[in-house]
Amino acid sequence: MANCRQCGTELPSFSFGNASPYCKACRSQLPVTPGPEATYSLPVQTAVVSKPPVATYILLAVNIVVFIAMLVSGIDWLNPAVDKVLQWGADYGPLTFNGQYWRLITSMFLHFGIIHIAGNMWCLWSLGQLAEKLLDSSSVIGAYLLTGVGASLLSLSWDPMRVSAGASGAIFGIAGVLITTLYYGKHNLPKESVRRLLGYVVRFSFLNLLFGLRGHVDNMAHLGGLVSGLIIGLFLARSFTSPVEQRTHQRRTVLAIGVAVLLVFLVPIARAKQYAAEFGKGQIAFDQKAYKAAIEHMQKYVAERPNDAYAHAILGTSLENTGHLDNAVHEYELALAAAPNYDYVKENLVELYVKQNKPEKAIPLFPGIQQIKDAETLYFYGQALSQTGDLSQAENALRKSIRADGKLIESHQLLSQVLQKEGKTEEAKAEQDIADLLEPESASPDSTKPAK
Repeated sequence: MANCRQCGTELPSFSFGNASPYCKACRSQLPVTPGPEATYSLPVQTAVVSKPPVATYILLAVNIVVFIAMLVSGIDWLNPAVDKVLQWGADYGPLTFNGQYWRLITSMFLHFGIIHIAGNMWCLWSLGQLAEKLLDSSSVIGAYLLTGVGASLLSLSWDPMRVSAGASGAIFGIAGVLITTLYYGKHNLPKESVRRLLGYVVRFSFLNLLFGLRGHVDNMAHLGGLVSGLIIGLFLARSFTSPVEQRTHQRRTVLAIGVAVLLVFLVPIARAKQYAAEFGKGQIAFDQKAYKAAIEHMQKYVAERPNDAYAHAILGTSLENTGHLDNAVHEYELALAAAPNYDYVKENLVELYVKQNKPEKAIPLFPGIQQIKDAETLYFYGQALSQTGDLSQAENALRKSIRADGKLIESHQLLSQVLQKEGKTEEAKAEQDIADLLEPESASPDSTKPAK
């Protein structure tokens, strides 16, 4: 650490323009001469760094290596599927609040494609270097991790059902640390330099928060990172008035307290968003075909989130598979009210209406007959039409079903019955003969498909 050539006072760890061998007080007593020392440029361009930004290099390396590993595993480099990123550790309330709290950390090293990571790494490179001119490397890494978790917590508080990933929350955290550290810290820097630095970081934060309002951006994570960074930076700023040998210990103490504070906040957030955990448990039970458990968890979830069509669909299918058909119909109807174009729900609801001999409710749910291509859906459409007495349209639908899948026994059997009612005896016998030749287990309309 350099000292002032005239009075011996410790000099700041970095400067702008050409580094001066004198402290601020001694420079004020020197004659003013024009030269490079009198001008100050943007910090990221001309700052003289006393040490390499090790923390920035490490954080960049981890983010990039993880992204490369994701690409090697087969994830799309431009627009990866959400479920694939989720498998790598993205943040998602139903999983995070079910004990997978490590997602609060792993999510800040994952990205949704090359454009996402490129933008974040550029910001991390710029702000990370600047942060390491003020703080030591371990403090920068600690601030990145803490503010990244703070970003995730606010995001989960706002919407725990959203899949979230990216370094931007932690980057906003570093920006927040810089703002309060620069404003409150005693850096022995010219006021104009501090003003320029603050302006640079504040503009970065404001413009990126504004950009996040466009949609499809987790702006709550950005805000959570920024706020947690502002608070952490406020306490880190006090370390600049301490002796050099005490600063590292003091900063580590601040970061340790930060960990404790985040843990304290995590507990009530997890309790308040317990419905997300119920959804996660219900989804797992449904995937394992443990329908009774799925019903229990999904009922708790929809009590808190009644407009979630997907949850109602899972609940309806679970009820259907346990024989509670009336309750299943109710759940499907709720799902359709929330999402009128939910085709899976329409198909299952139609099947139940037909089984309950309610064709007047089933037929309006079908699209135009020319648009239906699924053999089973066409079978139930034909059955509904048959129940209303529209034998001609029923025959048409059933013949389309057989063209889509000639091994569907029920379509042949029902078509035989419809043809018999129409007086087409020979055609009816031919369809019944085909049904008799087919193996009983070859096909059967089934309403227990997983929800989509």
